[in-house]
Amino acid sequence: MPELPEVETIRAYLDPALRGRRIRAVLHLDPRMLKPVGGWGTSVPALRRVLTGACIRAVERRGKFLTLPLEVGGRLVLHLGMSGRLVLTGPGTAPLPHTHLVLEVAGAGELHLTDPRRFGRIGWLPAQAPEIGAVLGLGPEPLGDGWDAGVLARRLAGRRAPLKALLLDQRVVAGLGNIYSDEALFEARLAPDRPGGDLTPDEVGRLARAVVTVLQRSLAHGGTSFSDYVDALGHPGRNQEYLQVYGRAGKPCPACGSLVASRSVGGRTAHFCPACQGPGAGWAVREERHATV
Repeated sequence: MPELPEVETIRAYLDPALRGRRIRAVLHLDPRMLKPVGGWGTSVPALRRVLTGACIRAVERRGKFLTLPLEVGGRLVLHLGMSGRLVLTGPGTAPLPHTHLVLEVAGAGELHLTDPRRFGRIGWLPAQAPEIGAVLGLGPEPLGDGWDAGVLARRLAGRRAPLKALLLDQRVVAGLGNIYSDEALFEARLAPDRPGGDLTPDEVGRLARAVVTVLQRSLAHGGTSFSDYVDALGHPGRNQEYLQVYGRAGKPCPACGSLVASRSVGGRTAHFCPACQGPGAGWAVREERHATV
């Protein structure tokens, strides 16, 4: 799934390319991908009408969501789900299979949204709606100016859920998914099964800094690509070459040489080093000794 760095990489290219440009035509809009955002919904004909001829003010990101505010008011909302791609192509480019949205943008080309698994969404927030973070109750932005250990401490206070699950909860921190939750916990040397409310102030500080470190590292390398993700020009990212634990079960830990393990934590697979990320991962030392590649 594209997470914060991948979505931000796409936004960073599209914003200057589309800002101030007019949507000449909605060439394709798949009704199966049009889904409500919070309690705000629309129809395909209504969305076609509002988009056609509208001027794009900017391309913005909140968590894993992209929004395109329009000069006429309201915002187009896009989420890439598990396998989505958002690519700016030349005029007249033949859509790939599983293309669900094609916008012809004057002076910029065509914006194509493809999503084979259809876990993403296309949505609309009218001018009277709050911003998307408020609509969906999203947590703080870890790359925003307000992010620090105090913000994270308040989000974790009193929580008994494991850290892995809390970092995946978009109401706790916006933008993290499986990849960067694992990488941040390794960077902070914290076990994924530790209850969030049990962290000391020093550990919370380490985790807050680690989240920023792994996200900035990925941004510097254009995001992480395994199969689906590409940037807005169709180029894969390179951060998969720099991952420390995610997807590396059974391989040596880059810090200590112990085998990286994987285990279900809070219903999601966590990758971690039992030696570096203890205490709290003692069960992993016993049960994941023979982890497979």
